[in-house]
Amino acid sequence: MQKIFSASALCVMSFILLIACAPTTTVVPATPDLLPTALPLAEDVLAIYHKSGGIAGIDETLVVYQGGVLELTTRGGAPKSLKMDGPMIQPLRRILEQKDFGALAPLYQASGADLFSYTITARDANGNVKTVTTMDGAKPPAYLGQLIVMFEQLRAIVEKNG
Repeated sequence: MQKIFSASALCVMSFILLIACAPTTTVVPATPDLLPTALPLAEDVLAIYHKSGGIAGIDETLVVYQGGVLELTTRGGAPKSLKMDGPMIQPLRRILEQKDFGALAPLYQASGADLFSYTITARDANGNVKTVTTMDGAKPPAYLGQLIVMFEQLRAIVEKNG
């Protein structure tokens, strides 16, 4: 009787181990869900620029207000603010008012580690709030690259003088 019980227990345990170790199919999305969601944009805000990622884990947000005030918030740093003359932000205002911003795809994605991600939220030429995200290594239209350069220039000015 003891041998039958031991043999039965051994069979049951072997069966459990086989089931526990059996390969399972896990569905993993090919790309992470990075589709940007349109942020609420107050009427007095021209645009919001967010840069994140990199080896250092950068997390910066630049808010450009219609009246020329720029606010920069960085991870671990004190917020900085700077009032700029209208002509200084006029090029940004003009490029955002072009039809090109509304025609941009919501996401230009690349694969890799420690890439910077850039998200811009602004109104298109029709006044609709739109959010666009790209990252290092992606191939966005030149227009989006120009926008990022403009925001980076404004961010550097606030960082230095704010």
